[in-house]
Amino acid sequence: MNTSPSVKEISGVEITKAILVNLQKLSSYSGEPMAAVYADNLLRTMRLLRDKLSLDPLTEVVMALHDALVCSNRWIDYTSTQYQGAYDLLASLIAQEIITNLEVESAILTLEDLGFDTLPFGVKLDDSLDRDEDSE
Repeated sequence: MNTSPSVKEISGVEITKAILVNLQKLSSYSGEPMAAVYADNLLRTMRLLRDKLSLDPLTEVVMALHDALVCSNRWIDYTSTQYQGAYDLLASLIAQEIITNLEVESAILTLEDLGFDTLPFGVKLDDSLDRDEDSE
């Protein structure tokens, strides 16, 4: 009989612990080829958290970090210090019993302060729309 937990049986606590482990490893191996393994594990685990606990406030913070990492494979560019900062931030949030909306906003701003672009897929407004209209 297989006693390993299935994906459905994995708890949010186990998922968040796995996220922290992978962030710690990514911090240790930042800039080295081995970092790719931990980045892949981290991104997969972040998506698992999203799928399992989509309405949890922590998930919003985790997905902001996820977006910063996946856009144009930016995970390659971030430093050990930045990953350690993200680890410390998420560890402090996980330790809390309740995370408020204000704390979510503050955490995302902290990620931005660490240098993570948490809105990489945002719309850039520039004058290209005006140029398109001029050519008609």
